[in-house]
Amino acid sequence: MAHAVGAGLPSLAGTVLFIEAERSIGLGQIDRQLTQLIRSGSLRGVRGVALGRFPGFEDYADRGWTLVDVLTDRLGSLGVPVLGGLDVGHGVDPLSVPLGPFAILDTEAGTLTVAPAVR
Repeated sequence: MAHAVGAGLPSLAGTVLFIEAERSIGLGQIDRQLTQLIRSGSLRGVRGVALGRFPGFEDYADRGWTLVDVLTDRLGSLGVPVLGGLDVGHGVDPLSVPLGPFAILDTEAGTLTVAPAVR
């Protein structure tokens, strides 16, 4: 997504942003990509963030920072609900989330409810 900044990234206003990644990239790259998206205004109007699997980052730290530290620092500036720990994305038995349909993010219940994809 960060690579599309300035090259036609559609508005994300009113959306729930879903993020997941495996550790083929480092914490610095995650930090840079989120910083680029935030500073470019690309995340303006996002209503919430859902975090999926991040395999390989479980016990990983870089200069004293963990994945949770980076995500908390970057995403906290958005002032929107953030729900982590969703069992979706990379990893064993990868699960997917349909993109585009109506979704409800409930941080109190710890759920992301997604309507069926429309064809």
